[in-house]
Amino acid sequence: MTHTKRETERKYEAPSANDTSWLPDLTSVDGIASVVGKGLDELDAVYYDTDDLRLVGASATLRRRTGGADAGWHLKLPMSGDSREEVQVPLSDTVPDALRDLALSRTRGAELRPVVRIRSTRSTRHLVDSAGAVLAELSLDKVR
Repeated sequence: MTHTKRETERKYEAPSANDTSWLPDLTSVDGIASVVGKGLDELDAVYYDTDDLRLVGASATLRRRTGGADAGWHLKLPMSGDSREEVQVPLSDTVPDALRDLALSRTRGAELRPVVRIRSTRSTRHLVDSAGAVLAELSLDKVR
């Protein structure tokens, strides 16, 4: 089953993933009532592209990730600004046909193969409003 969502992601380099004393009190931000820790996840992501990196050249990424709440295949396609459309498919051993087909206009039929592996430990916090609705997610990754 394919699932899509619009994602706006901003990445910042933190002074430390282990010591979070640098992180300000986010409940002082208008609308945020509390910060809820969601624990740690061990993530293992293998990124796929063509030999000449056509996906990266088109600002798209394809990965197979295990660990975390959204383990599976993820194809991220550029939208306007810093937003992207993320298409998710459940885990399998090979690139799912649905994602290969969606990436075809960027790969122009070239073979997709693993190009890089990233392992990380992710600490996740949800920024929630007074009704308990999640407004944003803050993730701190220790990347290996």
